[in-house]
Amino acid sequence: MAVTIADVAKHAGVSRSTVSYVLSGNRSISAGTIARVEASIAALQFRPHAGARSIRTKRTGVIAMALPLVHGPHNQVQMPYVWATLTAAQDAGLKLLMLTDDDGMSAIRDAVGTSLVDGVILMEVQQKDPRAKLLRSLKCPAVLVGTPDNPYGLPYVDFDFAACGRASAEYLLERGHRHVGFLGQHPETYRRGAAYAVHARDGALEALREQGAVATWTSCLPSAGEVVDALRELLDHDPDISGMVVYNEWALPLVADRLAGLGRSDVDIVAICPDDAVDRLATPVTSVSLPVEELARTAVRRLAGLLNNEVQPSATMLGPVLKVR
Repeated sequence: MAVTIADVAKHAGVSRSTVSYVLSGNRSISAGTIARVEASIAALQFRPHAGARSIRTKRTGVIAMALPLVHGPHNQVQMPYVWATLTAAQDAGLKLLMLTDDDGMSAIRDAVGTSLVDGVILMEVQQKDPRAKLLRSLKCPAVLVGTPDNPYGLPYVDFDFAACGRASAEYLLERGHRHVGFLGQHPETYRRGAAYAVHARDGALEALREQGAVATWTSCLPSAGEVVDALRELLDHDPDISGMVVYNEWALPLVADRLAGLGRSDVDIVAICPDDAVDRLATPVTSVSLPVEELARTAVRRLAGLLNNEVQPSATMLGPVLKVR
């Protein structure tokens, strides 16, 4: 039989209203009475209603993940981030609410304005991201997963995508490649200024051009035909391409096969992707791993720290590791 407030009151020798006041914090109660009630709660293993706990702590125990979902086959790239964040939140004793609106502004405003959530993890961060400015104005604890041009004083956690692109390009340069292509994300990713995609591309292209190499890039829609078209575009622009950086997890399994079909099986590939994406390839390639789980755990840890009024680093950057296969 479930323990009730009445049981706690009887055990502590106080009224039911006193127990309620101790739980809610709405009245000034003596330290001795609070200690007695809390001792009874512990002894009886009473679990107060979530509403009563939230009234006292002013918290819901819920954090939001603001992530505009990509529809179609490219959606598979986002799911590992969602799952890793959900698992990390559960480990921290928090529940996760997904805000999946395209721009996220109204959803964030509603969730924060109605005290539905205690804090927000902002995903798919853009270079110029109005959601960061909004969260700052709402004075909501928030952590950005990405590096915008202006974080508005909010802490951010990111993988160093610029260094990642640079490391990929430098590896190909060290192997003697002077004509290198970059196959990037969905075109819309660049149109909306997604920071991770832009930083990875620019890091690679800058490293190549600094060394006097010929650098060519294009984006790629998620379909087999579009992969062929993107590869043809790169090769038409520079027929001497001998190395390629691929930052498009969906296209990656098709690239080597389609290059072979175009008579270019000699192209040296470096992939930017999670380890399991490379593990699934018929012929593994050198890669820079995306630390999805570590990013999620770090973001949740930073947000939990903010909720506990602990000072957090303004920026946490995870460095790239090149894995030669």
